[in-house]
Amino acid sequence: MIAVLGAFDGYHLGHQKLLRTAAELALKTGAQAEWGVVTFSPHPGTVVGGRNIPVLFTDRERDFLGRLFQIPATLKISFSRALAELSPTDFLDYLEDILPLSGIVVGADFRFGRNREGDRRFIEEEARRRGWLFEAVEPLTVNGEKVASSSIRSHVAHGAMNSAARLLGYPFFLAGPVVKGDGRGTALGFPTANIAYPPEKVLPRRGVYAASVYTRTGWRAGALNVGVNPTFNEDGKELRAETYIIEFDGTLYGEEIVVFIEEFLREEKKFRSPELLVSCMKDDAERAARHFASSEPGKEKFFRNAGELLGEVFRLSVP
Repeated sequence: MIAVLGAFDGYHLGHQKLLRTAAELALKTGAQAEWGVVTFSPHPGTVVGGRNIPVLFTDRERDFLGRLFQIPATLKISFSRALAELSPTDFLDYLEDILPLSGIVVGADFRFGRNREGDRRFIEEEARRRGWLFEAVEPLTVNGEKVASSSIRSHVAHGAMNSAARLLGYPFFLAGPVVKGDGRGTALGFPTANIAYPPEKVLPRRGVYAASVYTRTGWRAGALNVGVNPTFNEDGKELRAETYIIEFDGTLYGEEIVVFIEEFLREEKKFRSPELLVSCMKDDAERAARHFASSEPGKEKFFRNAGELLGEVFRLSVP
């Protein structure tokens, strides 16, 4: 097996380059399907650095992406302090014990082992000694910006969804079951589908976004609010991800939906009256609908390819 090593909390364009390299390397050896991803959970930086690093995507969301990019096999290794303390040699011995390794692919700046002592040169020398194939892939840049998970997390946190999508190669998204809210959106004429936002996932800037939503009825335009609904919630403590699905009639409680968060529309704010809020929500919905209708061809292709797989991975029964 040719193993692609990395944290991979989301398969961005740089990661996709690694995947293509591994597939091409496997093809050259005549073992087309014998490659896969070796990744870690939790994020190694959380264990080594002692700080919480928010992930781009949950494990289930990563499973969808793995299927989308046709990764033949994925091994998720539980990353612990004991694993972090292994020397680079011992870490490679560990991988060799649990996998039938024939090659390794990493990013050129990949570091591993105790005190991050292992690097591409070390792996290259070890690969030669152990009879493995080896490729180190140089970092990818898009419009002068290095493609990195840390950069994408920063873009998402600042609401720069176009920038995040440019580095990911697809829109940032959120998936989960619809939970009951307080019903206030329905009373205002804008019923929302509420998803409990995963605590481990990077949080977008509070505000309203244009979104594309996948439900059991297929693709729909949506206006997503990430925030605390300050017009009605004085304490402002309970953060919510509420999506008004345009031209959708029905209930989704208990069903899973997938919300692709595409464009920041406005900041969240407190309105002086419900009437002013409703007026603004109408404008939000109109802008979100226009965005959905004018989707660029690249995004449409992604959505077309992803739709059936989304339904399968997230157990959505689409007619």
